[in-house]
Amino acid sequence: MSGNKPRRRAATVEIAGVLVILNAPGLKQIQPKGKSLRLYWARTEGREFEEYQPKTVRIHVDLNNPDASSEIEKVCQREQQAMLQWRDGCRADRQRLQPKFNGTVASVIHLYEHDPASSFQDVKSNSKQSYRDSLKIIVDTIGARRLDCIQPIYFRTCYREWGRPAVDGGEPRTRRAYGCIQMLRNAFTYGVEAGLPHCERLRLGLSNMRFPKSPPREETLTYNQVRAIVDDALARSDISLALTQALQFECFLRQIDIIGQWRRESEDYQPKVGEFRSGTKIWTGMTLDMIIVDRVLQVRTSKTAQVVAHDLTKCELVVKCLDRLDLSDPLRPVAARADGSPWLDRQSFAKHWRAYAERANVPRKVFNMDTRASGITEASIAGVTDDDLASTAGHSSKSTTRRIYKRAAPQISARVQAARKDSRHGEERDG
Repeated sequence: MSGNKPRRRAATVEIAGVLVILNAPGLKQIQPKGKSLRLYWARTEGREFEEYQPKTVRIHVDLNNPDASSEIEKVCQREQQAMLQWRDGCRADRQRLQPKFNGTVASVIHLYEHDPASSFQDVKSNSKQSYRDSLKIIVDTIGARRLDCIQPIYFRTCYREWGRPAVDGGEPRTRRAYGCIQMLRNAFTYGVEAGLPHCERLRLGLSNMRFPKSPPREETLTYNQVRAIVDDALARSDISLALTQALQFECFLRQIDIIGQWRRESEDYQPKVGEFRSGTKIWTGMTLDMIIVDRVLQVRTSKTAQVVAHDLTKCELVVKCLDRLDLSDPLRPVAARADGSPWLDRQSFAKHWRAYAERANVPRKVFNMDTRASGITEASIAGVTDDDLASTAGHSSKSTTRRIYKRAAPQISARVQAARKDSRHGEERDG
């Protein structure tokens, strides 16, 4: 057995009007607003159980029945014991607990996510998290639905529900709804490959249906807002945040190319120079040694794999940060938490950045991930050619630069109109 056993806490539940102390390890009680109490068994938190499935098991009992306590204890003890056996290498139990198809939407989702043969395993680690966010919404909302009882038109209702504003009068969540539809398509495609019943019928139905997408983002940060964030971070000795923000804006870098990404490796994997280990997860990203040699940064972009080079001595905001760097550990991540370790995910980094953005009066609808497009837009307004923009940003084509990253800028239109006016007046003079 492993040395550290999950700690057991006494569980107290009100059953038939009486508080009862139960021997129910892992019991979790949730009471949604305006709804009755729900009971679950939940796996133990911690690194050694993070891959264990299932995460939770719903306990269906009548809490007005005095005999409910025995059923709660039975479920919790059974699931807890299964989890401990899995941890201690009981391969047969792992086989028993792996996801299985039972005819529901949730079972297809779970197989798509966990089957080693699924295309989900080939998705980049940073994309997997956004996939999982959408998959969780599907499971939580329609996971219990049986495939044989669903007609494809039902997904139009789902799309509308997923896209409803989070609060009355709020913005429609079109991106959220469309993401869920895309994940359904992926999951049913997996189901077709795996020969699961009804998946081909539902996937064909979805392929013939069209759902509105979110319009391209138009939000940008201004130079003054970016400079305010950098200056605020430097004043608070948060050099990492200041440098990350400056590099994103000045060098047109994607957030992920700086904060890096995590992947899973076996326990015997030996991290390479500049990699960071946390359990079975390995981080790879931008480290200080990449920017302090000759003050030239070379990056192979994560999306197109093109190598781009930046002379950091010409980047005004970056220069403000370079002289403040602590170079005692050249392998420290550029985007680092207070203890010097990499950010666990983009959400935790974005939350940290948001505090600075609020003080810089950046609207809530503008995200840190808009920084790259903001820098490209500023350069375009300044008259930089599309060829130079595409090269500096590492785009595979100029059409990508124009379609996604050059966001609405009235200054460009003003420059076009001024040129047309000059041309007209020239023709009048020549006439």
